[in-house]
Amino acid sequence: MRGPNRRQMYAEQTRADLVAAARKLLVDNGFADTSVEAITGTALVSKGTFYHHFPDKKAMFAELYTELIQQVGALCDLTSEAVRATPDDPAMTAVANLTHAFLRRTIDDPLHRELMAQAPSVLGEQYRHINETVAQPPIERLLTVLTERGDLQPDVPVATVARLLLAGLCEGNQIIAAATDREDALTRTFRAITLLMSGLAADGTSAHS
Repeated sequence: MRGPNRRQMYAEQTRADLVAAARKLLVDNGFADTSVEAITGTALVSKGTFYHHFPDKKAMFAELYTELIQQVGALCDLTSEAVRATPDDPAMTAVANLTHAFLRRTIDDPLHRELMAQAPSVLGEQYRHINETVAQPPIERLLTVLTERGDLQPDVPVATVARLLLAGLCEGNQIIAAATDREDALTRTFRAITLLMSGLAADGTSAHS
C-alpha cells in the first residue's frame, strides 16, 4: 500500500501550520481581532492557501472547538471504561474526578479557556450542534454505565441529563474563565456541579463516596 505522496504531505503540513498559527492568535487576540491575514502571516503562507483549506476563519474555529469537544468525549469514554473495569470502586468518585479535570483545563490550558469562552458567540447554533453530536453521546454512555451498575436513580432520563450536564460543564468553564480568582471559581463551580450530580445518585452513593 502506497503512503502519502509529497504533495499530500506538504498540504497536511501547511494545514497544520495554519491551525497552529490560529491557536496562538486566538489565545493572544481573540476571534474578532484575529484576521485571516494574521493567520497566514504567522504561518508564512498566502491567503489563497488558507482558503484552499478553510472557507473562512469561523470554519477554522469550529474545527478547533470540535477537537476540544472530542477530547471531552474521550475523557468520558475513558471514565466509562475505568468504571466498567473496577466494579468495586466508587463510580461517582470517578465522575467527580472527570468533572474536576474538565473544569481545571480552563485554568491550565489557555486555548481551552479561550475556545470555551468564545464558542457560543462565534459559532451560534453550530455551537449547540457540535456539543450535542460530539460530546453528548459519550456522556450518555457514561450515564448508561452508571445506571447499569446501580449508581444512579433507576428513572434517570439519560439523554436529558447528559444534555444538561454538558451545558453545566460548558457554563462552568465560562464562569471560571471570566473570574478574577479562577481557583476560587473552580472550587465553587465544581462544588455546584457535584451537588447537582448527587441528586442523580442512587441512595447510599455520592460523588464523594
